[in-house]
Amino acid sequence: MESPTEASSEAPGRRGAAARCWRVVRASDGSVRGGVAAWYRDAHDESAAASDVLVRVEAAGFNYKDALACTGHPGVMRVTPLVPGIDAAGTLVGAAAGLPDGAPVVVTGNQMGETRDGGFATHLRMPAAAVLPRPAGLSAAEAMALGTAGLTALLACDRLDRLVDQRHARTDEEWLVTGASGGVGMLAVACLAASGRRVVACTRKPAAAAALAALGAAAVAAPEELVDSSPKSLASGRWGGVVDTVGGRLLADVLRSVRTGGAVAAIGMAGGSDLPTTVHPFILRGVTLAGIDAATQPTQAERLVLWSRLAALWPRLRDRFPVVRLPLDAVGQRAAALLRGETIGRAVVIPDL
Repeated sequence: MESPTEASSEAPGRRGAAARCWRVVRASDGSVRGGVAAWYRDAHDESAAASDVLVRVEAAGFNYKDALACTGHPGVMRVTPLVPGIDAAGTLVGAAAGLPDGAPVVVTGNQMGETRDGGFATHLRMPAAAVLPRPAGLSAAEAMALGTAGLTALLACDRLDRLVDQRHARTDEEWLVTGASGGVGMLAVACLAASGRRVVACTRKPAAAAALAALGAAAVAAPEELVDSSPKSLASGRWGGVVDTVGGRLLADVLRSVRTGGAVAAIGMAGGSDLPTTVHPFILRGVTLAGIDAATQPTQAERLVLWSRLAALWPRLRDRFPVVRLPLDAVGQRAAALLRGETIGRAVVIPDL
């Protein structure tokens, strides 16, 4: 993509320092350009709501949705121009939301990186109600290593705990995580393993096997090793619960192998948005397919609890979870690599790197 012209802008609260962002512009002819540019939402921005607060961004999580936004995907990039980044962590500039000036905070969801500018910037304007205190013990970069991926993984595991009928469980029961080499997949493996589940991690990337085993996976296998090749609408019931981050054909195949009373938490669609399946898993085995939406469903009070749980989980992950740190000018390359399926674990954008 062609890069927008770099410009100079004085950052709020940092006299003489350049305020920057990674911005995407979609032209009327459909062409898309993205790159580092001046951050243009300053304290005198007339479009800012009176209730908006300013956050100095120290780190932003890099999610699959952000990669789509970087390409101008209309299902994610709802306005143009747009700064991607659906989650961010940093410090407040000025007292707001019941927190003092300089308070460590996290911000996720609330349409950031979709209909309003997101976290791939040195600064972020968001409604005060969207800002949460960052849990003690988590740096901004550590919080964003977890980010929306961590919230999503917890929501999926919680949903499965409520839905899976344990009356049909076996003592050696296995739970499956697909797309396990990605951020959500790896965190789901860690969450399930921490709760005592025997987890099988499904990935096409052998390079991820060591990290997945360190996070608690009992086994790591490629999709073709796990999918029953029979054309029947039901296969042998193997999985008690499934966290699926892939969608498409793989999700359809996995549904055939969920045992009676089992459940699947569907998170992503890297493998496609179509679901070529039958009703048989649902009406003959009572399988539940549950969608997980971390962007809009949790309340702020629920997010606060989830963040506390992620902070408690982090010490278990710190030395095992692969995380790379990126400067703003590497955003475009990371987006392309993620969409090509070439990444493992999580990336965190550090705007001042």
